[in-house]
Order: sequence, then C-alpha cells, then structure tokens
Amino acid sequence: MSVTAIRLFHLSAQLPETIGNALVFFDRRDTLMVEVVDSSGLSGWGETWATPAAAAAVIETQLAPLVLGQDPAHTGRLWHSMRDAAGADTQGTAITAVAALDMALHDLAARLRGVPLSTLLGGALRDRVPAYASGPFFKPHGHPYRDFERDAEGYLRAGFRAIKLRSGFRPADDAATAIAIRRLMGPDGTLMLDFNQSYTPRAALAAAARMAEAELLWIEEPAVPEDLAGYRMLSSRLLPALAGGETYGSASQFLPFLEAGCMDVLQPDIAICGGLTGTGRVAALAELFERPVVPHVWGGTVNFHAALHLTATLPAQRGGAVAFPLLEFDAGPNPLLDLAGRPALGADGTVAVPDGPGLGIEIRPDMLAPWTRWHRSLGA
Repeated sequence: MSVTAIRLFHLSAQLPETIGNALVFFDRRDTLMVEVVDSSGLSGWGETWATPAAAAAVIETQLAPLVLGQDPAHTGRLWHSMRDAAGADTQGTAITAVAALDMALHDLAARLRGVPLSTLLGGALRDRVPAYASGPFFKPHGHPYRDFERDAEGYLRAGFRAIKLRSGFRPADDAATAIAIRRLMGPDGTLMLDFNQSYTPRAALAAAARMAEAELLWIEEPAVPEDLAGYRMLSSRLLPALAGGETYGSASQFLPFLEAGCMDVLQPDIAICGGLTGTGRVAALAELFERPVVPHVWGGTVNFHAALHLTATLPAQRGGAVAFPLLEFDAGPNPLLDLAGRPALGADGTVAVPDGPGLGIEIRPDMLAPWTRWHRSLGA
C-alpha cells in the first residue's frame, strides 16, 4: 500500500452568536481537515485548527512530497521525516501541519488493519471515557458571566458531571461565578477553571485566593505558557492543581515544568503537538513523572475522536476524589464537531470509544461542502 493523494479542506463555520474567553472573542470556527488516500482507495483523516491556511501551505510545499508514495503504516518513520523537514519551526505552524498528517496516517493505518485507532495506539484500557463540559464561554456587550449559570444548568441536564469554566475577567467576579457554579453542581461535581493566560501570576493568585469555596480540581493557564517562574510561584501557593501546555508543539516544552514540579495536569493538543506521535511522547514523559495527561481538544470532530481514542489508552490516576483520565468536550456551538453527528454523552457523563476501524467515524468530502472555503488535492 502507498499514499496516492492528500486532500486539504479549509472549513469555516459561522456561529449563531459571538463567544470567547478572557483574551479573544470569535464568531466563526475554522479548521484544516486533511484526507490521506492510499492505493486501495481507503482514506484517513487528520486535522489542525490553529492556523489552517498556513498549515496547508506547509503541507503543500514541504510535507506532501515526503508522504506521497510512502507506506501509510510507517507512521513513526514518516513522523520523523516530516519533523526533520519542519526544521527550526518545531513550535509553530510547521509542527501543526505535521500533526494533521500524522493524525490522518494513524487513522488510515488503523483502517488498513481493520482495528480501532486505540488498538493501533497500544490498546484501550477502558471502553468509555469520563468527559467534562468545556464552557461556558464569555459573551460580549455586557457582563461576560451573565449566562454562566443557565449554561451550566444545561450541561448538568445533558449528563455532564464535570465542568471547566472560562475565567479571568475580574478577581471578585471570577470568584463569585466559580462559587455560584459550585453551589449549582453540589459537592460531588468536578469543577475546573481556565484563565486562558489572561492574568499575570500575581493577578491569578489574587483571583484564586478568593475561590476556596469553589473546590477547584485545577486552574488552567494561570500564566503565559513560557512563564516557568510564574508557574513555580503559583504552585507553591495554590491548593488546586495547575494545568497547561495546550500551545506546546513538543514534549520537550513540558519537561522544565515537570522537573520544577509546577505543572500537575498536562494538556497537549493532538492537532498542535505533533499529532498522535508527538502527543504520545508527552504521555510517556508524563508517566515517568506520574502526572495525568488530559488532551486539550478544540477544532472539529476528527481532533475530538483522536483525543477520545488516545485518552482510552492512558493509565488511570487519582486526583483526590477524581479519577483521571478525562476528555475535554467542547460544549459551545460548533458545527465542526457535529460533522459525523455530535458525539453522544451517556447518562453517567462518559463517551463511548468507537469500536469501528480507525477513528470509528465516517467522513466524506461531500459532508464538508457546507463549510468548505476551499479545497485542493495533491498527488493523484
């Protein structure tokens, strides 16, 4: 078998309303979907959402020649070849392009073997994965938290038992909102909070100091991603775990934080951190330091299902009363998550790991048509 074509689809979906976090608002969801086709006619799908157009250019000019004509089952060899071609850009656009192709190659390799992606990754340790609702989101033109309680009530009715709030507006408002959601959830719910790099470490400390009653499992991105000193200071003063790493392009970026003991939950995004091969390296590093990996999940259904399969293979760990691993489930409006039907949440707050070949979902180019800004085919 050999790769005969690579097809690129830049998708853009208008949202019913503008939403955001403490740093940015947006009214569209964009991603690059990548289809890798082999000589038998089977195909696998990958995705990267961070810089779709730029990643497509890297694939077209640098990476496609390395993959076309090659055996798609050689995922490790091809990943090294693509990463070497990325050169010095191992933390930027080039590594996201590698991520999308690596994801697609894994999906195709699993389909060629007729096994689920989790089997190709070493075997699932569970057939259902606990999920947390990633939301609510800020709203513009008024108080950003004004709909948080209503939205959280909806998540709880849907079956979620864990919620991760967007935060970072003003310390007093942050704390009042987190405490209100905790009261809504009751003592048995799991609550996390994401500052989205919006505060300096001292400001994050001031906000978090008001939140003891919220009983947070973790605080995410309490400082900019490179601020090792800030993470170290916060880890010595805060009770909740510190989480981060969604912007990192390699396992090496996590290492200083692990060695300093100031990152408790590692959050690589498969669509950014070199795909399943790159994220697998993060998981191996985390296991050495006995830290849980909870992949950051954004973009569309391909990245979601890749994270679902990967999370099914991760070792169990305890975070107090909470069992890791967990799966991030985008609870906001997102047509790109609905492409193959929105993943179903069970009454127990878990998502089933598909047992079909590859990702376990079927995607065809015609399904993407309503959101396709442009597409191109490389190779045959």
